[in-house]
Amino acid sequence: MNIYEIGCLTKYHRDNEFYKGLNWRKELDEWAESYCIHTYNPAIVFLKETNQTYNTKLCVDQNDYYIDKCDIAVANLTDIEYSPGSIYELVRFKELRKPVIAFGQSHWSPHINSCISH
Repeated sequence: MNIYEIGCLTKYHRDNEFYKGLNWRKELDEWAESYCIHTYNPAIVFLKETNQTYNTKLCVDQNDYYIDKCDIAVANLTDIEYSPGSIYELVRFKELRKPVIAFGQSHWSPHINSCISH
């Protein structure tokens, strides 16, 4: 099984609160590893990518590649409105009819909520 991790990163990086995007992912990664479950954690490559000049299409292509490989997503909805990439990922999971388990701050948008299956 492969889990894709969805949640705000850019806002937290900009606000010097990157730990908010890292801590829950680290806990999930450790839990998953103990059950031989693989995770795709975008935070691992986020800082490398933001410190270099690269084609922005590459970022979306990379997301799509891992979304296609993953069976399920876990999404932290806290501050999701500040994360266009996370919203894109939620929509892609919905399009592919793959389950999304969400936690964190509930969201007011029916469009975002329609992407959540659990």
